[in-house]
Amino acid sequence: MKVGEAVEQSPLLVEVLPSLAKQIKNYFTNNISRFELGIQVDTLRIKTLCDCGEPDCGSFYLTTYEEDRDIEEFNLDGIGTIETQNGLITFIEIFPSPEGNHIRNTLKDNGVLY
Repeated sequence: MKVGEAVEQSPLLVEVLPSLAKQIKNYFTNNISRFELGIQVDTLRIKTLCDCGEPDCGSFYLTTYEEDRDIEEFNLDGIGTIETQNGLITFIEIFPSPEGNHIRNTLKDNGVLY
């Protein structure tokens, strides 16, 4: 499966990674007052894993990847970044780490592939 191809019945972020979903929602609603981004979290579906090949990378796509896109990045408390495009959360980068490995394995266990 290529980056950007939809996973059949992609899992909801809040169901597969509830603590990360809560952290992201709180970041947008409480820390930086970007409510329009925070309200998206409950309906975000994880499409594909990052295909970098790093076993400790926990990054994943929430939409189809577009090479030449205008993105806005937000720092997620030192564990990674959140990318948005046109007001939509599109990619969650989780830096290679034990937490990244745990997220990657959890997503694989829930049917999320490359």
